Amino acid sequence: MVWGHGNVSSVYHLHSGIQRAVNEIRVPSRLPDGTRRIDVTLDSISNTVEMWKWIGEGFVPRLGGDPSRPGFLQSFNKVLGKIQLTQKRVEMEQCKKISPELASYFRLACRSDSVDTDTFGPAPANYTNMTKDSAFVAGGKLEGIGLVLSKEDYFAFLDVVPPELGSERAAFLARSNWCDASTQWVEVRATLFNGEVAAYIDVKVRFEFDEGGLVDKKLEVRPLHQPSWTTFTMLVDIVFIMLMLTLVLVSIQEVMDRKARRKAAKEEEVQDEDDEDEGGGLLSCCNPCARCFGLFLGDFWLTVDWWGLAFGTGLIVVFLLLNGVIDHLGVQFSDLQQVRLFDERPYGNSSVAEHARYDDAFRKYETGMSMIFAELNVAVEWKTYHRIGMFGFTFYLLFRFFRGCLGQPYFAHMIRTLQQAGPDIVHLSMILAITFENFVLSGCLFFGSGLKDWSTVNNSHRAALGLLSGMGDFASMYDKYPAAALVWLFFFAVVIVFIANNMLFAIMVDHFAEVKIECGQARQSLPAQALYLCQDWVWKGSFRVRNLVRLAQGLVPRLTKITPYLDEEEPRVKRVPYDIMLEALEPAALDEGADPDAVVRSATELFEGKGKKKLNVPAWTKGQPLWAPIQMDVLLACGCDEATALRLLSKANNVCDGRRPNDFPSDMVYHEFTGQMRNVYEGLAGTEDDLRIWLEARRVDCDHLEPRQRKLEALSVEKILPRPTEDEPMLMPQPITSGNERREGMHSAGMSPIWDGPDQNNMLTQ
Repeated sequence: MVWGHGNVSSVYHLHSGIQRAVNEIRVPSRLPDGTRRIDVTLDSISNTVEMWKWIGEGFVPRLGGDPSRPGFLQSFNKVLGKIQLTQKRVEMEQCKKISPELASYFRLACRSDSVDTDTFGPAPANYTNMTKDSAFVAGGKLEGIGLVLSKEDYFAFLDVVPPELGSERAAFLARSNWCDASTQWVEVRATLFNGEVAAYIDVKVRFEFDEGGLVDKKLEVRPLHQPSWTTFTMLVDIVFIMLMLTLVLVSIQEVMDRKARRKAAKEEEVQDEDDEDEGGGLLSCCNPCARCFGLFLGDFWLTVDWWGLAFGTGLIVVFLLLNGVIDHLGVQFSDLQQVRLFDERPYGNSSVAEHARYDDAFRKYETGMSMIFAELNVAVEWKTYHRIGMFGFTFYLLFRFFRGCLGQPYFAHMIRTLQQAGPDIVHLSMILAITFENFVLSGCLFFGSGLKDWSTVNNSHRAALGLLSGMGDFASMYDKYPAAALVWLFFFAVVIVFIANNMLFAIMVDHFAEVKIECGQARQSLPAQALYLCQDWVWKGSFRVRNLVRLAQGLVPRLTKITPYLDEEEPRVKRVPYDIMLEALEPAALDEGADPDAVVRSATELFEGKGKKKLNVPAWTKGQPLWAPIQMDVLLACGCDEATALRLLSKANNVCDGRRPNDFPSDMVYHEFTGQMRNVYEGLAGTEDDLRIWLEARRVDCDHLEPRQRKLEALSVEKILPRPTEDEPMLMPQPITSGNERREGMHSAGMSPIWDGPDQNNMLTQ
């Protein structure tokens, strides 16, 4: 919008061309003996003599233009009216900054802080009817300028066409000491108009006479473009106004939604405790205002929207007012041309009436010119403020961009990093600002007496910022103060450049790492989201195409021969009920690790009907913890159809596939531990029957132990013989001859007998 109405490129060329033309003014100068000296330029002016020479012989002829095109600067810039000179004078008094003895030796007066408004300059001859020159009278005898110009200033005007008149007037003012020791500053102003660019140009040259004798020069070329409406700019304006209206509607809708939510919360008695705290006493009178304030400005983003709306509306109003002021300037210049001026000043012995008519005509013309200069100055300043306001409005657009990008994970990482690092950055900025100011003031003390870049606090700030960005003039500092410059620059680089910048980087990196851990698996890039969006469009579009094909087949049965057969599909929801899904997934406790049973208790209350909140979803969906995997039953219960639910689950699986968080929340660890223990309990319950059977078998074995012990004791008494003595032969077992011929044959053959009956091991065991 600014680029379309401001014609920035053409205005820049206009500005640079006029500034170059003024800076290139060179006036030849000679010494009293006729010797040629260096030409006088704007930068080389060092006293009032050179100032008047530059104005009368350089500035006025340059604005006068060529004889073939008088009154034009660089062929296209028309000079409007005359050149205005303005000066401010102060009273002279005895020097108070020095002792009386030194003041008596000095024998000169010093400038005071009091403004001088006395009439000075040459007086008209006694034998004539001429009046006092208005240039030497405070206020310049101008009428009705009290609201826009100071009556304490002195005004003089120089003709541009022909330039000889302006040069003669400047020479007369110089001879009459219009600028002397009482002059504090002088401003030379001219107004130009460029029809090609459709812009007014306010050219101002300011000479300030410092106490040290230095003449400080400052050239300002301030264009004021007259907006023009083309088809493109009108479309841009319409789009901007539509966006502002959309912002109004969105903000009002958000306020209405907030009001509805508060009304519902009040009906459900959720805010009973807050109402009790607010009730009674003097605060009860403020409750409506507080509620209204909270309704409109209770949310940060809503507050930003309202301020952006007010700011944008103000910019539109200022833009329209500026257009009105610029149009009024054209009307004033047109009216100024109607003022009839005398070609020559009346002779000194002319009548008083003739001199009065001459003075009235010029006072009227000069008053109109002064009003134009003042109005142009106000318009240029308001244009500058409007540009600054537009710059501030871009930050509102940046905030809106941040709000819109919170749905993109990578952008959300950056924004949340800035949000979390904000307090640390603010405190670091305080330390950095104090340290930077310390270096600025120390640099002003070290180098201010010898270098212009460090002569004032403002210049010191610019010089320090230049050194910080690598664009400073360290060579001049080192030439005059080598030791101080090295020490200052060393500590400045260490403290400001290295320590402070590294602290800033460390803060941002630390908070960014924390944000990435908190965000967990949300790491979709912008191309990935764009791909998912395109896939969603294809998915929805294919469904609509299939519906159209089925509809066409129903209307025209012949199409079934050339179109594919399509099965009937379940109708899909027009809008995915994300709000209901979020309500279903709302955690029952902020910290399930501190209260692990909150989910179960909340679900139980909902099942029993004890909850106060009316849900749009079945109560059983609230029994799952926040981190639990979503199930299709929950999506179907929230209002999704089966196809949409499958699509959402597929997208969720694609996003979360193979991604696990580095750190698990305590409530999730607790629930996983509980689940594992539950699995162990179920496994132990499955082995209960096996363990009971095994124990029953062992109990039977234990019951058989006592009879077996009795048999063993009887066997040991009857069959086991006592141990023989040393002189007795070793006992040998008797052979068994109970009806088995094979055993006897084997025994008689000297083979080991084979026992009939129980196993040896079993016999020994018994």
